[in-house]
Amino acid sequence: MFMRRIFPAVIAAALALAGCDQPTENAGISDDRNPWLKKAEIEVQRRNYAGAAEFYEKALQLNPASMPMHWAVAMLYEQHLRDYSSAIFHYQRFVAQKPEPARVKMANEFIERAKYSLAAGLAHTPVEGASEYQQLQQQNKVLQEQVEQMRQSLKAAEMRLTNLTQPPAMPPGEPTEPVAPTRPAAPARAPAAAQQQAAVSPAALAPVPAPVAPHAPPVPQNTAVVTPPPAPATNVVPPAPAVPKPVHPTKTRCHTVKRGETLAGIAEKFYGDRNAWMVIYKANKSAIPNKDRLLVGTVLTIPPRGSR
Repeated sequence: MFMRRIFPAVIAAALALAGCDQPTENAGISDDRNPWLKKAEIEVQRRNYAGAAEFYEKALQLNPASMPMHWAVAMLYEQHLRDYSSAIFHYQRFVAQKPEPARVKMANEFIERAKYSLAAGLAHTPVEGASEYQQLQQQNKVLQEQVEQMRQSLKAAEMRLTNLTQPPAMPPGEPTEPVAPTRPAAPARAPAAAQQQAAVSPAALAPVPAPVAPHAPPVPQNTAVVTPPPAPATNVVPPAPAVPKPVHPTKTRCHTVKRGETLAGIAEKFYGDRNAWMVIYKANKSAIPNKDRLLVGTVLTIPPRGSR
């Protein structure tokens, strides 16, 4: 009751004392012309402290640098409304205006007192829903464990997939070629002459007496002997057809990669030398990300042979 009686006087004294230190820099409307300040003082006399705090806040919007109003509303929040956080805020705004050292010391003491009161009030605040909070914590822990298990399973699956899709490593510098499936070798056939000889009976192999040639008439002297031409051979093997040599390009050409082709095969096609694949690779480095595996449809530049 005593505090209620003297509080308006304390507010008035705080306004009067702090007013002499109020800076004019960055100040808005003066306190004596601030309409909200007059209403706040009237509500304090009526002991309507909540309404007074509301009017003080509106008055501070017109003059944020007013030290008397910061001091008055800070005491109002601390002494009557028990709003310690708002009281601390306005005490700090009061100190920020750089009043006299004695007042700074007093404001800091009030700030510590308000902090202590705020901490004491929080310590006695009942915690609602403690069991529900613990249950949520337990559920969160279970969910985190499940997420970790799923992450490990996904990592293992990715590793297995990588091992299945990754081709075997090849030594650097050697292009890979598709290996053609091997066919079983056909049984060797005996020569036709040997088969015919095996089919002849033993009786046919007996020696046949040579026929007696008739006596040739005497050749007259000074007569030229005509030698007949030799009979054509019946077992002459025809020559093998000539294998066309690879075309060696004399100018730059283009080649589109087909399925199953390699750099070595393309080099043999154009240069006749599988070891010349490096010439094609150097000319098409930007288009060949992997020299051991060509992409179907890639257009390659075939440089002339002399560029090797």
